[in-house]
Formats: sequence, structure tokens, C-alpha cells
Amino acid sequence: MHIVMVIDDSPTDLLVAERALEGSYRVMTEQNGRHALDYMKKVSRMPSLVLLDIDMKAINGFELFSKMKADDKLKSIPVIFVSGTNDVATELEAYQLGAVDYVIKPFVSEILKKKVSLHIGIAEDKAKIAEQNQTLQDYNLQLQEYNNELQGKASEAIRKAGNLEYFIVEMIADLITKKDGFTGTHCKKVSKYMEILLKKMMRDGNAIYPIKDMNLILMSSQLIDMGKIGLPDRIIQKEGKYTPEEFDTMKQHTLYAADSIQKFSYLLPNSPFITYMYQMTRSHHEQWCGRGYPDGLKGTEIPQIARIVSVCDVYDALVSKRSYKQAVTHDQACAIINQAAGVQFDPNVVAAFNTVQGEFREMYISTGGAGL
Repeated sequence: MHIVMVIDDSPTDLLVAERALEGSYRVMTEQNGRHALDYMKKVSRMPSLVLLDIDMKAINGFELFSKMKADDKLKSIPVIFVSGTNDVATELEAYQLGAVDYVIKPFVSEILKKKVSLHIGIAEDKAKIAEQNQTLQDYNLQLQEYNNELQGKASEAIRKAGNLEYFIVEMIADLITKKDGFTGTHCKKVSKYMEILLKKMMRDGNAIYPIKDMNLILMSSQLIDMGKIGLPDRIIQKEGKYTPEEFDTMKQHTLYAADSIQKFSYLLPNSPFITYMYQMTRSHHEQWCGRGYPDGLKGTEIPQIARIVSVCDVYDALVSKRSYKQAVTHDQACAIINQAAGVQFDPNVVAAFNTVQGEFREMYISTGGAGL
């Protein structure tokens, strides 16, 4: 389990951060910056990430960060600065010093968790690249461009826009869960699998999306079944298999979502977030052979992002128990997906899935699966 160290001289803020992250990470808290610095210099296992408050009395966050950067052992630890000051100049200074992100207090738990997850994931990827000594110049260039863009757009308006996207996604996800608890849980798990598979394809140069859009894609993937909000309760809550007529009604969830997104897309023209959400909600049931729905798209006519999320969607459906079927094991799910390569699924996506299926298995176990 990754270690996240939170350094803040406010006991209240330490408690809020600890409660937001506990369960997903081993959280270490420290009110005294100097003590935290001394501790990190002594221990053999370093934190995977540090949440560092800027406005501390004994030693402020910028001073402590500078001391970390001057230490060969500590300089590579990613640091997210936190502050109760909503000031663009302070935020820009944080990025210029080398922080990976900047968070305004009071914390929003889900946003904090997502930011920590994103940057630990990026740090893991960079560590694997270093260990394997792979030539991934394009990927590293994208990482640098992503950081440069963060620095260039570090403003209150951009931060609020990002918070709005999180708000919209979490609100809709909550409504989906209220409508159907299984679907809500399913969508969240699909997003976790999507992160594993998409990162692999991006690292290998097989996905066409910029790494700066990773978080937008993962947020959008939580909404692939949001159209089910519009389905009748008798369909959503039915026990057992659907009749052909009921299944035709169920298929409409792809169009319900896509139509609603398209109807209001003029409010956010040229938004990647809207584009990803539209493509995944509409096309995640299309099939490589052309027998899917709602449009009967074939092969590369299907947006690549929909082809990727389709494998994640089916994997979780296979390993999950439903009213009309028993769950299959991880190995059985992998076999079924491979059998469908070139028929239901893009063969290139299945090939990438095979290289990370062990990570799928670990995620499956961590979310309550048997792991067989």
C-alpha cells in the first residue's frame, strides 16, 4: 500500500485529509515540518507522495520543499501543495518550484483522492520507465507538456472549471447509484480498469490521446451508463433475463445519454470532456464486427476510446454476479475476452489487456472479488 504523508500544522486539516485517504493509502500525518523532514531522511521506505501545507508557522511549505529538493533521497518525491489562500501568484510559485499539483483548502474529499491517485499513478509510471530503461521520449515529452500546461493555466478560473467537472461527474454518478446501486458501483469499477488499460496503451503509443486528458477520460468513463437514469424502473430493477422487447428498451440507454449530451454540447464547444463522454456513452456497446448497438459501427468506425472502455465494461460485467447470472472467475473472463477479439473487441485493445490482466486481477480482488 502506498504511503501518503500529510504535513500541516492544523489538526483539523490533518484529520480531514486522513479520513479522505484512509483505506486507499497508508496515511502518515505530521504537524511539525522539521520533524517530518528528519523522519523522511531516516526511514528506508519513502512516502509515495507528500501533501504539504504552505502556510505553516515553524517552517513554511516552500522552505520545506526547497530542503527536500536539495536532498538526493527526497528530491524525487512528488509534492502537492495545499493552501487556504486562493491566490493565483502563490499557485504559480508552487508550480514554478516544481510541485505536481495545488489544492485549495478546505478539502473536497473526492477531488483530493482523485488528485492523489493520478499523481501516484504518474510517479509509478515514471519509476517503471527508469527501471526498464525504455526509450519513451514521446511519453516523457507529453508529461512535460502536461506540467507546462498546468503551470501556464494555474488560475482561479481554471481551478473552478476543473472543480465543476468533478462536481458534474460525482453528482451524476450519485444519481446513477440512487437509481440502481449495481450500475453505480459497476461504473466506478469500470473507471478503475480503464485507468490501467488506457495508461498501458498510451505508454506503448497505441492510444491517440494526450496524457493531459487522462483525468477527463477517467471521469467520463464513470458515466458510460448514465442513460439508464432515463429507463423505467421495471427494466432497471427486473430480476432475471430480459425479454427481447425489454432488451430493446435497455439498449436505449446509449441513445438517452448521447442525445442529452449532444443537446447541450453547444454550452461547452470544443470540450474534450464532452467529446469523451459522448463517444463512450453512445458507443461502448458497439462491436468490432459491426453487430453492436446503437449504430452498428464496425472496426475503426467505433471511436477508440469506446473500444477501450468496452473491454473494461465487459470484464467487470463478467466477474460480477447479477440477478440473471453467476460471476465468472478472472481467468474465465480473460478467456472470454480473448475469444471475442476481432469479433466483439478491437484485437489491439485485447492485446494490451493481456499485458495488464494481472493488474485487472489485483483491482478485482481489491474491490471485493474472489481473485480466482
